[in-house]
Amino acid sequence: MDGGEKPMIVNMKDPKFVTLLELIDEDGFSMGAGKAQAALREAGIEVSEPTAGRALRDLERDGLLVKNGSHGRKLTDSGRRYLAAYRKNKKSLELTKAFAKYMNPSEKAELIDILVARRAIEVEIARLAAPRISPEDVNRLRAIVSGIDFADQDGLSERDTEFHTIIADASCNNTLAAALKLIWHGGEFARKLVGIRYHAAQTVSEDHARIAEALASGDPDAAGRAMASHIDNVLRDVESVPEHLMEEGLNRVP
Repeated sequence: MDGGEKPMIVNMKDPKFVTLLELIDEDGFSMGAGKAQAALREAGIEVSEPTAGRALRDLERDGLLVKNGSHGRKLTDSGRRYLAAYRKNKKSLELTKAFAKYMNPSEKAELIDILVARRAIEVEIARLAAPRISPEDVNRLRAIVSGIDFADQDGLSERDTEFHTIIADASCNNTLAAALKLIWHGGEFARKLVGIRYHAAQTVSEDHARIAEALASGDPDAAGRAMASHIDNVLRDVESVPEHLMEEGLNRVP
């Protein structure tokens, strides 16, 4: 409701009210008590016809609906504004919940620090691996890229870890491989980063495909550039996580 208007009568946390607004919007702005009851039932909300009629009248008293002649009721300008704000807030909450599954507020800076360190280590690992990697390992990398199931985020994080482990082993530098494993916490951060990239509508496949082909070429410079570009893309996605999600405390999102 606009500022200065009287408080709303209805409790919009009751799903039948916002559901009615959405149904009336989809219905072309017309609905009476009988139709409202049937529509609510289809939406999984069981109420009597009198209850549906009272809900419509309550929304009308709050200025969200208005009589539409013999066609029941339609949304007012206030009703359309409320519904637009509700949908926007719902989308924001869904995004917040998605990020909450993968990241705590205190972890953003830590993830960035780890990625900066990982970039330095993995670029050198890729450069060392390029002239040493076997054709069999290149084929394993290509198989991982082509076999990734983006609907399975746990599997995606495991394949991501496997991909980078193959390259580390191919570098034949045990110190760098151990350093990578140490900062990568056994795949814990791989799972978080896959979740962030997934919900930001990004994938790892294009980056990994470029890395695999650069390694197959045997060119250390090309392999280093491909790996640097990959880590830079991951850094970009972490840095783009909205700050307000960090401040609100994602673990507290219901």
